[in-house]
Amino acid sequence: MLAGAATLAASMAFGRIAGLAACGPSGGAGPVIAFELVRTAEQVLALFGSEPCTSRLIAAQREALWLDMLVFIPAYTAFLSLGAFALRRSGLALALAAMGVFLLAGAFDEIEGLVLFKILGAMPGTQAYYDALFWTVRPKFALLGVGEILLAALLWRGPLPAKIASGLMLAGGLASLFFLLNDPHAPAMMKAHSYGWGALLIVALIGAARPALAMRAAPGA
Repeated sequence: MLAGAATLAASMAFGRIAGLAACGPSGGAGPVIAFELVRTAEQVLALFGSEPCTSRLIAAQREALWLDMLVFIPAYTAFLSLGAFALRRSGLALALAAMGVFLLAGAFDEIEGLVLFKILGAMPGTQAYYDALFWTVRPKFALLGVGEILLAALLWRGPLPAKIASGLMLAGGLASLFFLLNDPHAPAMMKAHSYGWGALLIVALIGAARPALAMRAAPGA
């Protein structure tokens, strides 16, 4: 539950970073996601526009990356992985698989951050940076979607509140994968993740007060 609260707090903190606004076309995505999704030097130069906006956005993106790598990624990785572990009575193998998927997604996300720092330090950088970015960002989002589907399967095996959360988690996972494959710049992709994670946080809050309402009882209980 604490990891979930930290994830929520960190996600809200991105909106408080001064100057974190695209200087050019972002394809409809927020500035952080738009930066993650760039594929070429031309795209990153368009996103960062011209001075004085360019310098402000570079500084803001650096601040966002530190927040991401030091707080948000560890928080959401712990939240989702521990959520899967807490539901292990609904299927140990499934829970361990979900944990592995989320830990791998977090690792990809941290590597992605290092690549983004390289691009910011050598703007616009070489195509090798953008190739590396593609093979960290896309797998990260894909793993998160798959992990959410696994969590949905675990939640479905629990009491009624968990079953309700399962539907939201499954919808979030499937929708996020759909948008990743068809329109990753669409704000709906990140909203799909947030709805699923929000459902898990509510279940965690319920479980903290009434465990029997959130997870399957232990054998013989």
